[in-house]
Formats: sequence, C-alpha cells, structure tokens
Amino acid sequence: MTTGVRAGDVADRRAAEFGELPAGRQPVLGAFSVAGFPDLRSSVSAFVAYAERGATMLEVGAPAADPWLDGPAIAAAHRCALRAGDGVSITLETVRRISARSDAPVVVMSYWSTIQALGPRRTAAELASSGAAGCLVPDIPPEHVEQWVAAAVEAGISAPLLANRRAPYDELVVACRAATGFVYAPAVEGQRTGYSAEIDMDSLAAFVRSLRHIAPSARVLTGIGVSTPALATHVVRQGAVDGVVVGSPLIRALAEGGLSSSADLVHQFAAAIAQPQDR
Repeated sequence: MTTGVRAGDVADRRAAEFGELPAGRQPVLGAFSVAGFPDLRSSVSAFVAYAERGATMLEVGAPAADPWLDGPAIAAAHRCALRAGDGVSITLETVRRISARSDAPVVVMSYWSTIQALGPRRTAAELASSGAAGCLVPDIPPEHVEQWVAAAVEAGISAPLLANRRAPYDELVVACRAATGFVYAPAVEGQRTGYSAEIDMDSLAAFVRSLRHIAPSARVLTGIGVSTPALATHVVRQGAVDGVVVGSPLIRALAEGGLSSSADLVHQFAAAIAQPQDR
C-alpha cells in the first residue's frame, strides 16, 4: 500500500515546520482539552493559560457525539461541549480565539466521521483559516490516509497520524511515512484515554524504535496513560519519545478545581519533563 504524497515532500515539510531534533532539545508538552468545555470562553482561557504555564503545543478536541476512543472524563467533556451547539463551529471558533491570544501551535484532534461530514478539503481549509497548525485524525481508515494528508498539505496544515500498535506493519509504514508534524504513538496498547495503570516502558521504547526505523525524521509523541508528572518524566526518559500529550488529568482538574488547578498541573508536567534529552 502506498500514498500519493512523495516521501521527500513529506520530509521537507516536516523539517520546515518543526526543524530537526538536536541533542538537548526540550521535549514537547501537548495540553489537550475539548473545544467548548466547560464553555467556549472558559475553554479558550484554559488553553491560553496552558501555553503560558509551559505547554508547547495545544491540542483542541473537536466535540463529537461518539468519542469512542476516549475514556469517561474526555467523553463527558465532549457531551458537555455539544450542549452549546455544532461541534465543528465550536472548534473553529475556539481555535480562532486561541490563535488571537497565543503563539503556541494549535493542533485539532478530530474523529474521521467529523472530517467526512464536512469533507477533507473543506475541513482542512477551514482549520487553516482559523489558525490551526494541524489536525490529528486518530481513527482515519488506512484507505483514506492519502486523501486526508493531501488535503492538509494543500491547505498548509500538518497531518499528524496515529501509529496503531495493533496495526499490520504495512499500515504502520503508511501512517509513519505519510504523517506530517508528528506521529502519535499510544503509550499503552488497546486502551482508551484516561488509562491510569502501569505503562510498560520497554514495550513503548521498542515500539518507538520501530517507528523511527520506518520514518527516521518523524517526531514521535505519546499519550494515553501519562497520568502524572512523575510518569511523564519516566516516559520521556525511558520511552525514547520527543514529548507527551496530556488530556484526561487536565480535564479532571479543570472540572473539579477550576482553571488555576488545571493550569498548575500543566506547569507541573512542564517542569517534570524539562530535562535535556540525549538522542
């Protein structure tokens, strides 16, 4: 299986957007929440605060009626956000407002059903005009990867892709080599967001090594199960990743303790992983 996006074009684009990863570069901290949760204004304020407290990438979840890859905390945030209206409109407005107040790159996380409903080209164009830097589609069917990546490239945004740990090798090759921006490698296999048990660091490191063999220039980020700052430190040091994306802990902190609580937690995660990385 091959894509219509040339490997050289992808490598050039990735390098232009994110640069190389020299030894000692600080790991990426992605802060995830759902657009419009708990309401539009509070959502935007939270993302801006996360950037101010150390998040180097903001991942905005597009509210979906069936967030089937997400655990209870994020699924509840999806339901809450959708009470205010259409998920696409909420997402675009959230991104616009964040981009007006922060220079941090904004990557939207959208389910494929949402992309399909609007159309890949229109979705990518709308996201680009709103100020998004990219859009991760974690459940995109392999046969649509080429179409989506081409639409994103045309619109001028990145198209990160998920590396499914249960996928056949040829599908991993397609995802890793077609992805722009980064490859998202789940820290645990077959779990939804909000997972809080142990992470097999050796297994994660081996999986990341296999991804780097497939696509040496790809930046690899991980998430799912990175539930505490201390665990984030271990994942970055032992998992051989370029950074972590944190979602469920921030959503719980925002729901239970408000913005100051969730922003403080972002700062704790940022401080925990702020160590020089030897590569």
